[in-house]
Amino acid sequence: MKYVRPVLIALAVLMASTGFSTSAQAASPGSHCVADTGTQSVRCFETEQRALSAAAGVTVATFYEHGNFGGASLTVTGDTCRDGQTQNLNFWQGWWNDKVSSFRTYADCYVTFYEHGDLQGATQEWYANDEANFGSDFNDKASSASFSRGPSRAELLKDCDRATKSCDAKVGWKGNDFWGDWRRVDTAYNCSSSESTQVVGSRDTRTGKNSVSHEIGVTAGFQFLVDWSVSYKATFGSEWGWETSDMVETRTTIKPGHWAGLDRSPVMRVSGGEYELWYGSRKWGHYNWFVRNFSGEGPAPGVVGQTKIVGAKMTAAEKKKVCGKSANEVVRSAAAPVAPAAAPAPVATAAGALHS
Repeated sequence: MKYVRPVLIALAVLMASTGFSTSAQAASPGSHCVADTGTQSVRCFETEQRALSAAAGVTVATFYEHGNFGGASLTVTGDTCRDGQTQNLNFWQGWWNDKVSSFRTYADCYVTFYEHGDLQGATQEWYANDEANFGSDFNDKASSASFSRGPSRAELLKDCDRATKSCDAKVGWKGNDFWGDWRRVDTAYNCSSSESTQVVGSRDTRTGKNSVSHEIGVTAGFQFLVDWSVSYKATFGSEWGWETSDMVETRTTIKPGHWAGLDRSPVMRVSGGEYELWYGSRKWGHYNWFVRNFSGEGPAPGVVGQTKIVGAKMTAAEKKKVCGKSANEVVRSAAAPVAPAAAPAPVATAAGALHS
């Protein structure tokens, strides 16, 4: 929403006369621009990559015209955010006014969007080093923004039950269970001249993932993961696992000169909700913080899932490599650990208060 004051109009005229471009003059639909918090100047380019290449200083945020980071972009530059310092950007004067639908934050910068220029009107805040779409309450309504040192969601979760008086996981929903990726558990090669019946299998370890932190192994020792498991069971009556290790095996007959492998696809669960943290003293200015839009998926504990035997005749190259001097034997080849493919986390929705 536009908010015009004479002093700012005079500032815009002065900046134009000294060679700077304001957002009112430079931004246009489909363009990719760079705005500086120090000078309030804006320069625009044909592509986002060219805009990023031209950006001087530290990138603190990027605003996007459409949801999911599409359309025109406005890259905001300034300084890395530090305690006690605030950087501001007014963009109510021109095309970017009431145009932002999604955004990303960088350089430890926590962002506060304002409905009007000059940091006035209703606000919507979001975490440092994060990204989000605006919810319906603030979509296409921002006219100015401030950037300060504030928490990321990962920083808050690392404080959970370590630096807090309390940290409550609140699982709000669960999705349907689904089949995880197929992965090889074990392989046996029959290098002998006769059929061989073998037990093919091994211990298969699977890990889950969440929308905030990449470190989710049980051994990482993050209490917030344990809290989520407890809340899930209390809410839905079934077990939640971030990491499982199951013995998976089956008996099969392998023809001479053939190999047989055991593949597994585990049952995966998905859920989402939020965390509420209370500190004993103010942290980033407040006692109470929320971690919104948390979601995760993990293997169902104690459930093997689907398994299948696959196999084929060994090629000459395979036989030479695997069997070597092991003729008349069955050679085992344990599956090498395979990291799950990194799937994009669901885009968060910036809506509601992040603290009280």
